[in-house]
Amino acid sequence: MISVLNQRCAAGDASTNLWNAATMFDVAMLVSDAMRDIERRDGEYLQDNEIGFNASFIVGGQIRGEPLRLFRIYAEGNFIEAGIDTPYFQTGETKYGKPIIDRVITPLTSLADATKCVLVSFDSTMRSNLSVGMPIDLICYERDSLEVRMRCRLDDGKP
Repeated sequence: MISVLNQRCAAGDASTNLWNAATMFDVAMLVSDAMRDIERRDGEYLQDNEIGFNASFIVGGQIRGEPLRLFRIYAEGNFIEAGIDTPYFQTGETKYGKPIIDRVITPLTSLADATKCVLVSFDSTMRSNLSVGMPIDLICYERDSLEVRMRCRLDDGKP
């Protein structure tokens, strides 16, 4: 997916790509389109080997002049946007970590406290499900900053 999206950005033609998208909705559409293109290209071959195409993404960010937006993109290429009823998204195993987030996070939770809560949620899931493990890639984005100020990868043994 990343290579396909990068190639489309590097193509330099006038079509919309990640670098010239006007809105985050456009970005979600670009990711969805790339997923569907890959599935069309590779799906039959994967099925021949009893492997299904299965990818899902959480895509979020902010384009100058636009509000901060967050999307959950499903394997089929359809997506939903975060809102009042769905203030956050989670992929993969949810039964161990999601209850922690549901009990702690509110619209008034600070970014620092939300980050700690998400890490506890990950830890709970990893301790309860052996198929979930490190690394954890973490990016914190503060609304209207238009830059990522905190990004880290947590591997086994990282303090």
